[in-house]
Formats: sequence, structure tokens, C-alpha cells
Amino acid sequence: MGQLAAHRVGDDVVINFALPTQNIDQSAPISLARVDVYAYTGRSAPPAVRFPEVADRVAMIETTAETPPAATLRETLTPDKLVEGRQLTSTVPPRASDTPVRDDVRAPLKRYYMAVPYNVRGRSGPPSAVVELPLTPLPDAPANVRVAYDADTVTLRWDPSGGILGFLLDGGALPSASPVDDGPPIAAGGTLPAGPTRYNVYREIEAPPKTDAADAVKAPAPAAMAVLASAAPVDGLTFNDPQESDGRRRCYSVSAVRGAAGKAVEGHASEATCVVMVDIFPPAAPTGVSPIAVEGAISLVWEANSERDLEGYHVFRGEEGSETLTRITNEVVKETRYTDQSVKSGVRYVYAVTAVDNQSPQPNVSEQSERVEVTAR
Repeated sequence: MGQLAAHRVGDDVVINFALPTQNIDQSAPISLARVDVYAYTGRSAPPAVRFPEVADRVAMIETTAETPPAATLRETLTPDKLVEGRQLTSTVPPRASDTPVRDDVRAPLKRYYMAVPYNVRGRSGPPSAVVELPLTPLPDAPANVRVAYDADTVTLRWDPSGGILGFLLDGGALPSASPVDDGPPIAAGGTLPAGPTRYNVYREIEAPPKTDAADAVKAPAPAAMAVLASAAPVDGLTFNDPQESDGRRRCYSVSAVRGAAGKAVEGHASEATCVVMVDIFPPAAPTGVSPIAVEGAISLVWEANSERDLEGYHVFRGEEGSETLTRITNEVVKETRYTDQSVKSGVRYVYAVTAVDNQSPQPNVSEQSERVEVTAR
């Protein structure tokens, strides 16, 4: 059986495992009909050969030729799974000289997992290694998640898990969870895994609206799903999420993570904080405007703006001494040049350029560029 791994996320345990790729005799094709996943709560793991006797089967994955080589499933830790499971009964009568072996009742409970493959005839193959998950208290959800955004980035800030006490004690083990915690009851006392506390950031994005009315009737937009926005747990109390301002609603939640990667425990997520990213941010004012007077016309060139949603530019003109310039372009200029052919020889003109984005129905317009002057020929 392939590698098995498990980690806790709030009330759930996420179980990942790889399916076996060959038969015991290394023949092909592999004779794999299903994989059963077993779980047991106790202070020590049952022997692998007798694990299924006292464990609960939490999943059965039937396999075909199209089954992916790895699988992921979730087990919800309901209260009945947080108490010690059944004990093994010995198959050998005890001798008078035997001393009963008992688990240390002071040891914290753990949840143990094992996967067993079965061939098409129902025979079991070598099981996976038994993995253990300490049933420690969960870190508190971060509070006061704040969201702000600019034209292309959402910025999140939050208070530390456990408040100021959690922040001060972050380097070591923190007190056990509060008795008024809304999560499932803790199976045994104890402390959180060793710090520091890190954070996972989750994002839900509203589905884009249907562009075709007929399609909208046939298939409604799918519901948003929370996905990890952070590629790895965040060490600090802030996170920047590059996002385009497209008018859609985005909701964020943050959960605290304690422990090393293989033993990490993730607490409940914070309440979601949402924002509708409406683009109200104008482009930067154009730079490098340069006029050139030729016979009967004045040509302007400038540096290109870098905004992704840039639509183009407008050109403004006035005569020398004018406080207010008048726009002389009816349509948006797509290039970084413009020729003004309605000029009078000998008149000194003042020019400025603005950048315009493609927001609808009202585009955002930049400040005017620095004014430049030139005398028509």
C-alpha cells in the first residue's frame, strides 16, 4: 500500500494516500478492486494485523483503470470519534504469571489511520503504515479580519490567534482550548503543538455573470468554493492577494496552524470578511509628453502607460495663459502619439494628456500630464 498522511483542519481530518502501483509479485496489470481506510481512537495503536478488528472503516474507495494514482478524503470528527475505541480481546488465554499491560490513562488520545488494499477476489494486500494524529486542542480562530484593496491587490490583516495572550506565548505551548469553544469536545487535555502559530488564508470568489441570457437560464452560475489563497501558511498577520478589480464579490477567512508540517493542526476558520472589488482607481497620469511643431500641425508623443485595463488617451489643448484646457479628441487615442492639425501659425499652444481605462459604464480617468507648450508654425 502507498504512503498515507493525515492532518486536522478544524472538525475534519484530511487523509491523503497513494494507491499501490504493482502486485506483490510485481506482475501487471495490478489486481486492485478497492481500498478501505480504517480509523481508531486510543492511547496506542492496535497491531496492524488486527487493526480492522477494533477500528471503524471510514471510507471504501472502489478503483478502476481510470482511478487517479492518489486519493484525498475527509473524515469529520464527530463527538463519538473523540472517545477511546474498542479494546482488543486476546486470542491466547492468559497465564497466571502474566501481568496485564494497560495504556497510560494519562496519555492523550490519538486518532490512528490505516489503509488496506483488496484485490478483485477480496483478498487483502499489505496495509499502509499506521499514521497517528494527536487529538490536541485546536488553535483559536483569528479575530477581526480586515480587508482592503487597490487596483490589483487585496490586503488582509488580522489579530493573532488567542488574542494578545496567544501573541505573547506564541513561542511555546499555549493553554488548552476554552471550555466554551464551539467546536467538538476535546478527547483529552493537553496543549497545542509547539509554535510558532502560522495562518492559512482561504478565498471564495463569486462566479462571473453569464454573458448570454440563454446560457444563464440553462445553467446557473456555480456556487463559490473556498480555496487556499496562500500557497503555504503565512508567518505574519498580513497577506497580499493579487486580484483584478472586476466587480465580483470576494470573501476571505483565516485559520491558525500549529505544529510542524507532518503534525500540523489547523483550527476553525475565522468568520468570512467580504469585499466587492469595484475598480475606482484611475490610471497614472501619462509622462514624457513631447510636442513637435511642423508646418500647419503640432505632433505630440508620450510614454505608454502600463495598466492592464488601459483603454487609451485623451489630448487637451489651450492657448498660452489658459488656466483650463479643452479636450480636442472625441475618441480615445489608442497609440502614444497624436497630431493636432487645427492650429494657427504663430499661436503658442499648451497641451496635456490623460489616460483612460476600460471600466464600464464610466471609465476612470487619470490626472492630466504635465503641461507642455509649443508655438505653431
